[in-house]
Amino acid sequence: MEDQRKAVARISAQGSASAALDDVCRWLIARQSNPIRFEVEDLPALGQDCWLRLALPVTAPRAVLCALWLLEDIDAGGCLITGHLRFVAHPTRPDIRLSFSGRTATAMRPTLLQGHANHAARQLLELIGESIERPLTAVRPSLAMRASALHIAAGI
Repeated sequence: MEDQRKAVARISAQGSASAALDDVCRWLIARQSNPIRFEVEDLPALGQDCWLRLALPVTAPRAVLCALWLLEDIDAGGCLITGHLRFVAHPTRPDIRLSFSGRTATAMRPTLLQGHANHAARQLLELIGESIERPLTAVRPSLAMRASALHIAAGI
């Protein structure tokens, strides 16, 4: 049991984006049925391909909360990182503050646990913020092509 506790690392990150909470909710809901696939180049601190899966958001007047999972494989699972995203709106400007709080899975490689997990979480928040601010095609063409291919394959 003690070895398992040593293998889990608490991680957190914060960021910001120029978006409204309505944009955040639309983005989160659109991702419900369309997990995002990230390649090594998208999240270099993670060091491997993965899938971002999001839960249905919970909303409040100036905040949105959502659980997330970074998975090795969308079908088989293999959770790498789990936690929750929090989006808090500025009271007078259209800016939002993003934060992630979570943990690594017990099956993580030791190299990720040696300080790279927080960096991977910061990179993930950056990608999420960019994706909410602009259409996916303007952020990462490779992600947009993969998303389009998934939509075509799913008949959407």
